[in-house]
Amino acid sequence: MASLMLAAPAQAAPAKASSDATAAKAGAVAAAGDKSIGVVPMHWSCGRSAPPDLDTSGGHHTLEAANMRVGSSTRCAVAGISYPSQSLDYHCWARDINGVDSWTYVVNVSTKVGGWIRDDLLNDYGSGIQCPNQTEPT
Repeated sequence: MASLMLAAPAQAAPAKASSDATAAKAGAVAAAGDKSIGVVPMHWSCGRSAPPDLDTSGGHHTLEAANMRVGSSTRCAVAGISYPSQSLDYHCWARDINGVDSWTYVVNVSTKVGGWIRDDLLNDYGSGIQCPNQTEPT
């Protein structure tokens, strides 16, 4: 009579801390286009020139009257005001200086004024394209 031998189940090798950190960093890089908290808090400094117009989508407006600022922060001066009845041309998005709120650079189609509006004030939560060459935190 033949005997059967059963093998013990294979155990996975424990994960290395360094590979976990590498995977987390790769995930953050891959997620750079999304607006997840935890991405490096780059921002657009007050008074910098406008970012490039990378977003070609349309149908954008504010939910209520909203200040348009000269940088991606409430600390920056107001460049103009946009109203829900006015169409907006999105360029791209950036975080505020604290890395918390996301902001979209817009040009008001009616007034031709450009500025940054916090994404929660926009009908579709802002641009899906992250601005290049943002200011790194100090």
